[in-house]
Amino acid sequence: GNSIFHAVHVRATQRFRRGFSMSAYYQFAKSIDDSSTFGGAGNTVAQNWLDIAAERGLSSFDRRHSFDVNWVWTSPVGEAGSRFAPGGWGTRLLRDWQGGGSLTAQTGTPLTARVLGNAAQLAQTSGIGSGRAQATGLSISSGGEFFNTAGFTAPPQGEFGNAGRNTIPGPGNVALNLTFGRSFQIGESRRRLEFR
Repeated sequence: GNSIFHAVHVRATQRFRRGFSMSAYYQFAKSIDDSSTFGGAGNTVAQNWLDIAAERGLSSFDRRHSFDVNWVWTSPVGEAGSRFAPGGWGTRLLRDWQGGGSLTAQTGTPLTARVLGNAAQLAQTSGIGSGRAQATGLSISSGGEFFNTAGFTAPPQGEFGNAGRNTIPGPGNVALNLTFGRSFQIGESRRRLEFR
């Protein structure tokens, strides 16, 4: 196997101050290889074991852009300098609240147009499902579809498909998690009950 990975990382952190902290991370990267895993897992068997160079393409785990941010906010009520009286009803009502969350946005991992089965019976070892489609020369990207299906066809009988490995941009994903809750002290003890 042969692989290469290049990346730029940017990280920003706001340490806990006035009840708020935040951390953000961005990565711009590109990974290229001729096999993303070994042992045949995940359809990594070479289409033509006599032409390993034809397997060179984006890694199966390649994500061009990745952005993560997470934050925590704690109610500043009840701390030194708070505008509420230490024992007042406002302090009891508004203290010990906490909110937080995380946002992750990533571009998708690449996909490969494959030919199911092994009808061509070409000289390969454990090659079932590893045959690639034939590229038609049309653009892979499409205005309304996930990708342009007219960009691929079955290869001629007895020939390997010429479509590259991992040439279809996969769908990206966005995940948002939010939390909000409050903790209550139980009596004079150190025990606390939290609702989230």
